[in-house]
Amino acid sequence: MPIAAPQPDDLSGWVARYEPALRRYFQRKVGTSDADDLVQEVFMSLQVRSGSEAPIENIEGYIFRTAANVVARRHRRRTWDWSEHDPLDGVHDPGDEVSPERVLLDKEALARVLAAMQALPPRCSEAFMLHRFEEMTYAAIAVRMRISKKAVEHLIQRALRRISLSLDPDL
Repeated sequence: MPIAAPQPDDLSGWVARYEPALRRYFQRKVGTSDADDLVQEVFMSLQVRSGSEAPIENIEGYIFRTAANVVARRHRRRTWDWSEHDPLDGVHDPGDEVSPERVLLDKEALARVLAAMQALPPRCSEAFMLHRFEEMTYAAIAVRMRISKKAVEHLIQRALRRISLSLDPDL
């Protein structure tokens, strides 16, 4: 029987239950110094996932799959080779101009994106979240959601279209 999506009070119970095992897992994989941050990242991901209407069928499997993804992301960030990328010479860096107007515009754009994500149909939202935030492949999402890879592709395209429209309604 599937376990219901976590509620805020369930999350604290799961932290108490799985935090020591996650800490040991991360200490073996990356060392003691980063273990706390990575444990927190796993539970933040679980908190984000709690907004989904789809239940988590195997919470332990979900938590440790997320932990493996966190380690993989950390490794990719640390091994990124900036020398293989072209410099941004001559390109306007929008970070140079942080004005109150720019901050307000960005906050409004973020609010539109978040509203669009919350307005997605449940299956569309689930596929999008798994792909973008859990970094799962279309094939893995298809297995998890018990649908075809093509259906996953369609759901994610639909989500991206709706989110894009929230930023630029003229699209």
